[in-house]
Amino acid sequence: METNTHFYFCYRWFLLDFKREMVYDDVYSVWETIWAAKYISSEHFVLFIALALVEMYRDIILENNMDFTDIIKFFNEMAERHNVPQVLMMARDLVNKVQTLIENK
Repeated sequence: METNTHFYFCYRWFLLDFKREMVYDDVYSVWETIWAAKYISSEHFVLFIALALVEMYRDIILENNMDFTDIIKFFNEMAERHNVPQVLMMARDLVNKVQTLIENK
């Protein structure tokens, strides 16, 4: 992706805390994880969930040379089809990587 790419396609993830992206049982898991992470790992865990979603589909986005509109369409079509346990694990791993980088600077 270009370095000046704006991730405006993520706006509804943050506005609705993933409510439209996942089935309700998964949304509750995500919300609980976000709330707990505030005290355990990062108060910005929601950003790491969004990053994990982008990272999860990175190869598809790049292989198909998706532009902004394509990415919006892709994520709209993926609504309620995400592997939420995998997304949460990736988000946790991303937090750990950032924390390690900060500690080792």
